[in-house]
Amino acid sequence: MIHTAHFYILLNVDEVQQLQQRFAVHYTEIGKKVDCQFSAFTTWMVDKYGFRLHFIIDFIKLLGKADIKESDYLQVEKEIKNYLFYLFLDVTMFDRICMLRIDYRLDVKIPDPKHRELLLHLYKKTVEKFRFQKKYDQYDTTIYFNSQSVQGCCYDKEEDVKAEGRIPEIYEKDVFRFEVRLQNPHLNHMKSRKGREKWLEEYFKESLYRHYMSKYLGALLYEGDYYKINKARTRINQSSLTKKEKEQLIEFLKYVSRHGIESAKQKYTRYYFRKFLTQLKALKINPILIPKNRKDFPSFMKNPFCLY
Repeated sequence: MIHTAHFYILLNVDEVQQLQQRFAVHYTEIGKKVDCQFSAFTTWMVDKYGFRLHFIIDFIKLLGKADIKESDYLQVEKEIKNYLFYLFLDVTMFDRICMLRIDYRLDVKIPDPKHRELLLHLYKKTVEKFRFQKKYDQYDTTIYFNSQSVQGCCYDKEEDVKAEGRIPEIYEKDVFRFEVRLQNPHLNHMKSRKGREKWLEEYFKESLYRHYMSKYLGALLYEGDYYKINKARTRINQSSLTKKEKEQLIEFLKYVSRHGIESAKQKYTRYYFRKFLTQLKALKINPILIPKNRKDFPSFMKNPFCLY
């Protein structure tokens, strides 16, 4: 459900001096003293707009597991308080935490690297822009959908780790990751617009996780499983659609396969574009086909982006 989050605590001069005396280092070196005791934390301090202690938490490392649920929040809070007590000898510092970013994730095990390659190939054919998000697909193993305040991305986690020059952890091996990153401008917007405080507990809810993943990735990747044209045609022809509707829907799929979703949005009227997507959704067919000329790709693949 959750990957990482970035926080800060605003400190006064006395608190900074106490930290320096306690750990016998300059405030800029505090992370070297602290993070060796807390491997899930990355700590640093800056003197900008006042002294701020920043820390990023890797929740998989914090809890020692990848399957993180809303029910894990109390354990997470306990671990953060342990960290803060080590720093300040005062757990009430927890109430002064402000969140700057949170990353949600969906990890799917896909053992066949060709299938992970196929996903990236298919995602390059989706829309170039959606709401305020813009697609960036110039990378081999990652596709981004960015706005100024929210970033969605889909990537081959195992290949990403190998590119960093390290051996994948067991929870990274064979994994294709879907991620939505909420930046500080979005968190501020939600606080002013909906009164949602910038606290971890607010964003640690399963319902909110599903909302963000669906809104910022699901709407771009579409529902339905992936087919080559022959299998999709068979499924459509077996449906209860009229003959004309079947022909139109097959032509739509073929056009998307050749030119991509963005071009199809320009070619078809808004009414027909939405109609075809609705029909495909009902048939559980993704509008983006597996290319028939790629013999190394399967003729069918179940859609891995499933939140339920």
